[in-house]
Amino acid sequence: MLRRIVYEDWQLIFPVVALAVASLVYVAAAWRAARMKPAQLDRLAQLPFEKE
Repeated sequence: MLRRIVYEDWQLIFPVVALAVASLVYVAAAWRAARMKPAQLDRLAQLPFEKE
């Protein structure tokens, strides 16, 4: 009914590269948010997200 997916050696590269790129983007965003200066945090906290 369901067949097991058999990867060839070269096909395994694509999911590994995709996982690595997605992980790097997430880590870079978290690193940038963690290293943000307090002045920039205050400025971003005051941004209006809704029109009054």
